Amino acid sequence: MRVSLHRLPLCGASEGKLPVLSRLRTLRVGEVREWPAWVHFGPQVCAGRLVAVKRGRQATRAAQRRLRRKARRKQVTLSPAALGAAAYVFVWTSVPAEVLTAKEIMELCRPRWQIELAFKRLKSLMGLGHLPKWSDASCRAWIHGKLFIALLAERLLAAAEAVSPWGYRLVTRPQPLA
Repeated sequence: MRVSLHRLPLCGASEGKLPVLSRLRTLRVGEVREWPAWVHFGPQVCAGRLVAVKRGRQATRAAQRRLRRKARRKQVTLSPAALGAAAYVFVWTSVPAEVLTAKEIMELCRPRWQIELAFKRLKSLMGLGHLPKWSDASCRAWIHGKLFIALLAERLLAAAEAVSPWGYRLVTRPQPLA
């Protein structure tokens, strides 16, 4: 799952709340890293990993612009931590490292990101967020027409290169043992 700094409080092994931003700041562009992280659900504890990659300069600027625009629209103050976190894509997973490596986790985010964008397009651009019809036949015809248009649009977009949320392909380097 994608993680925000405040919505999913992650805990470290001994330090209580995991200092996510200070961990992320150790990353270089193109480097994928992971840290053990736990989530507390009342009395239950779920073990997992925080997996992160640093965005490229252009992708970071674009993410920060989106955050600023959203903050202006909602008339809220944007924290420096939120702007700093925009330089990274980070997820929390309970999938063991023996099953999927950190790089594989981040590579799986790419198609998931494409699916999220497709649903966003269907809802916002194609108007599939609600049905303006009441009878079964008119609803079915309306949805079929919208899906036909959506499929045509997706066919056009298929020729374009897939968009990565961090702006480049991942490259792994061996990490020193700590």
